[in-house]
Amino acid sequence: KQWYQRRVRGKLSRESPSLYTHLLNVRGRIMFDNIVYWKDDSAFYIEVDSSAAAGFVKSLSVYNIRSRAKISICDSVPIFASFGEHPQQLSKGGIQDPRLEELGYRYLGNPPENLTHASIDEYHRHRVLLGISEGVKDIASGKDFPFEHNLDYLGGVSFTKGCYIGQELTARTHHVGETRKRLVPVSLSRIVDQDMPLRLSAGKRGAGKLLSVYGDVGLAVIRFPFLDMPLAVGDTGVTAVGSAPAWWPS
Repeated sequence: KQWYQRRVRGKLSRESPSLYTHLLNVRGRIMFDNIVYWKDDSAFYIEVDSSAAAGFVKSLSVYNIRSRAKISICDSVPIFASFGEHPQQLSKGGIQDPRLEELGYRYLGNPPENLTHASIDEYHRHRVLLGISEGVKDIASGKDFPFEHNLDYLGGVSFTKGCYIGQELTARTHHVGETRKRLVPVSLSRIVDQDMPLRLSAGKRGAGKLLSVYGDVGLAVIRFPFLDMPLAVGDTGVTAVGSAPAWWPS
């Protein structure tokens, strides 16, 4: 655990059953988002986008030359998410999603049988409307900075722990306060079927970029002055409107 803690932005705690964090590169940009779950005193699980699992393990292995840490892909433990209006009924056997209370609970293994089944599309729409990015569809490896994806709001960074990869730029941004754009949910006038990201603009002024689309909603990094106003999505003829989520600090 100490070996992994030296390489990520979050601070692992024995008292906490889960931790939301990211693996950064030396330029302070996001490589992989992940959730860490405690298994026991000598092992833990790391949830990462399945399509990026091999690259994630390869990146960690670079720093494992002199360590006894064993890293392997585990396909035998399924992960489920549960969310709804009555979280007290969902918590049995689950772990609170460390990112945001509204995201509900995660289950390592099969969830309780009395839960109502939801599709993966319903889950993604739920988190997108909350403005939460997840996986390679939303986070292009090596492109975006942590604050653009609201890691400071979601508890995905510690400014009190020791050194980690990408710390210098992250700490400087935090103390100077130079975050001028952030990830927000957007509503679309119609579905966009083009490769991402797409430029968002207001007239001739660049406003941000659309990162991903889930039906008629999506996630975009938008500059603050352009929130809550219609923006052109590339040359598609589609209009997007992004707003700050209600859970953001005032």
